[in-house]
Amino acid sequence: MQVLTWFDGVLAAVGEVWAFRVPAALTGPPSRALPVAAGVALLAGLAVMVGHAVVFAINRVTGLRMVVGMAIGAVYMALLRVLTAATIAGLAWLVTRGRVDVAAVGVTYLFALAPLLLSFLVFVPHFGLLVGRVLEGWTVLCLVVLLSPVLGIGWWQALALGGGTWLLSQVLSRALVRPLAAVGSRVWTFATGREVFLTAQDVLTGAPFVPLGRSEAPA
Repeated sequence: MQVLTWFDGVLAAVGEVWAFRVPAALTGPPSRALPVAAGVALLAGLAVMVGHAVVFAINRVTGLRMVVGMAIGAVYMALLRVLTAATIAGLAWLVTRGRVDVAAVGVTYLFALAPLLLSFLVFVPHFGLLVGRVLEGWTVLCLVVLLSPVLGIGWWQALALGGGTWLLSQVLSRALVRPLAAVGSRVWTFATGREVFLTAQDVLTGAPFVPLGRSEAPA
């Protein structure tokens, strides 16, 4: 029964964030809101993985190739989200001149990921990347709406904070992408004994990683 209550609270929070409203759970202490916020982030992560799995299936990528590709994608997204959350906390500290609850900022960021529950739609041919970008933009707007009351700052300050966070996350993603692509290629080669093509552009598009051996590379 407690699990059902928690899940109902997660879905309610998702609906409120989608409508640009502050979730009821976020009005309390961060420790009480964390289970619901973590649930929102968990569902968002699962939606991303489902979308990538469908793309793999459509492209007939299965077995070890699929596992390695999805694992690399999951590590990349996790690192990027953690660094983005840290960036938000740092910028929030500057905006509020040190009067910020880091835990509250972290929980707020988790709630703002609610739009990514629709990330499974990235499998739609020709529109998948566009869907991903729209969802990222929606996430930034949700973050702005939530940060304003949580931090007690004006809307324009929250907008600057959200925009700055997005900009720095783009810089971070480009800083991470090349070493991650190199590591992913080495992991694939070690696991299969075959060379892999995994470019920085593959990672930056946000698309699933589909390792291709030389014999499978397009002409």
